[in-house]
Amino acid sequence: MDYGYQLLRHVLQQVFGNLREAAQLTLVLFLAPFVGFLFLGFGAMTMGTMPDPGAAGASALGGLLLLIFAVIAYCWAAVGWHRYVLLEETGNGVLPQWRWDRVKAYFGRAFVVGLVVILAVIGGGLVVALAVGLTQSTGIALLLGIGLVFGASWVATRIGLVLPAAAIGERMTLSESWAATRPVSSQILLPLIVIALAVGLIGQVILLIFGQTVTVDVFGTMQEQVTLTLPGQIANGLVSWLQILVNLALMTTLYGNLIEGRPLN
Repeated sequence: MDYGYQLLRHVLQQVFGNLREAAQLTLVLFLAPFVGFLFLGFGAMTMGTMPDPGAAGASALGGLLLLIFAVIAYCWAAVGWHRYVLLEETGNGVLPQWRWDRVKAYFGRAFVVGLVVILAVIGGGLVVALAVGLTQSTGIALLLGIGLVFGASWVATRIGLVLPAAAIGERMTLSESWAATRPVSSQILLPLIVIALAVGLIGQVILLIFGQTVTVDVFGTMQEQVTLTLPGQIANGLVSWLQILVNLALMTTLYGNLIEGRPLN
């Protein structure tokens, strides 16, 4: 059986077969900052075009504090999810066990992975810009843009085994993760493509059901934009939560299979 299909099936079974446990470990930590950003943004939209400077400053400070909390919460949730899958470590009520050393290590590895991906996107973006400039083709620009997005996801997954390693206290370098995933590098594309297409389709359905047209002031020009209602934003948040779980499960599965030698069921 094709490795990419086995990988995708195992990832989906890992998430949806343990959805109750995944929710207990990660849902509160994911949705708390999401709801905070949601209401902070809603408050900013209702302040009017000329907000009070003091209120705007307080909103900016609140946003910064919320961002710091979100980073810690997301890393905490990710560590808890990785440790549940790889070590069968359960949480305390609706939160995973607090392990500051693992959260700190996870953040450091995630920062490095993100930096590498950003550099790769910048390099790929220059190539895309050059190709589009030479061809002047919208179709080629679209195809290369899609390829750039998938390429970034592929690179992140190839070097991303350092994340579950950090969660369970094992040392792994980016080059070791890259080397470990080399034998299955092309097969990784299948789950990446399927996950992206599924999330994109669900997102369009949510927009179709919960979308509303509003008129906004964009640099002095009134324009119509389609936005999500509050129920739509909540639904979109839940989909984002599931997407993150699936992406984390992909790295966890690869780590378990390629590093620890666990079979793909």
